[in-house]
Amino acid sequence: MKKLLLFGIVAMGPLLVPAKAEEHSVLAKQMESMNDAFKALRRETDPVKGATEARAAQQAALKAAAEVPALVEQMPDGPEKAKASLEYRKMMAKVFAVFCDVEEAFLAGNIAEVAKIVESIKEMKKTGHDKFIEKDK
Repeated sequence: MKKLLLFGIVAMGPLLVPAKAEEHSVLAKQMESMNDAFKALRRETDPVKGATEARAAQQAALKAAAEVPALVEQMPDGPEKAKASLEYRKMMAKVFAVFCDVEEAFLAGNIAEVAKIVESIKEMKKTGHDKFIEKDK
């Protein structure tokens, strides 16, 4: 279940970065790629196409994991910032693993399992947004 939750976080990645300040950042681009793949996965029933989309999302997750969300970047240097950065990378690693699970389900032709994983992503996205997106004041 944790894997599925984290997958959602990645899928909603474009929201992890304030749109105006970081609109064209590397992180924003990778999050957008994952979000595009997530949208495609929700509709895809072809195992080959679905597995391809899942691999694209995996690559975006790996690249995004190397970045730092703006909210974390703005924190003062110190143990809390290091801890937040580590927590973000761990979440991204779990998202990568969930995209691997999606690929595996597609390759097995288990579209029902794909749908189940993809449906659970919504809560993961909410959790990620709550954790790494600055709230409007």
